[in-house]
Amino acid sequence: MSVKIKICGLVSAEDAVNVSESGADMAGMVLFFPKSKRNVSISQAKEIMSALSDNVKKYAVTVSPDADQVREISEAGFDILQVHGKLSDEAYEASAIPIVKAFNVTDIDMLDKYSKLDKVCGYVFDAAEYGSGKCFDWKLLDDIPRDGKMFILAGGLDSENVFDAIRRVRPDCVDVSSGVEKDVGIGKDRNKILAFVKNARMA
Repeated sequence: MSVKIKICGLVSAEDAVNVSESGADMAGMVLFFPKSKRNVSISQAKEIMSALSDNVKKYAVTVSPDADQVREISEAGFDILQVHGKLSDEAYEASAIPIVKAFNVTDIDMLDKYSKLDKVCGYVFDAAEYGSGKCFDWKLLDDIPRDGKMFILAGGLDSENVFDAIRRVRPDCVDVSSGVEKDVGIGKDRNKILAFVKNARMA
């Protein structure tokens, strides 16, 4: 079965159309994190989601969200809550949708804790600095147990390295954001998305 493809950091309906037409499987929007240039409001996210194909899974990407934010996300129409940073007990309990927990190279030792949580359906393995567009040493993932939950590889992927990344790591899904960004300003580049999807499908 081919690896799933997730395009993250959508900021417009145009991005959504390009992702849908590329054949990607998942799309992510950054919420409640104003430090990110890709941050969108709930109302903007709903507009973006309305432009996505029905078969594209919709991810709400957050950093240490509180319970109220999680409830708002759960009610907005997202399929998955993706959490970077801390996942508090209150936020966990508030989620009405499955959760993907993100890890970077500094906190992989926390994986065991989250593997036991029923609502956690998968993991994102990212670079030390989320959204940096930098790769990390994939050898760090060699001993990660495959426990049936989705294994998502992120961090510095682009059309040039995604083929090798899939062959090396064998993830269930690859996740790209800055690697398909426009050269000037925010938003996704249609041709970069198409190249990324094509090369990922070839692996």
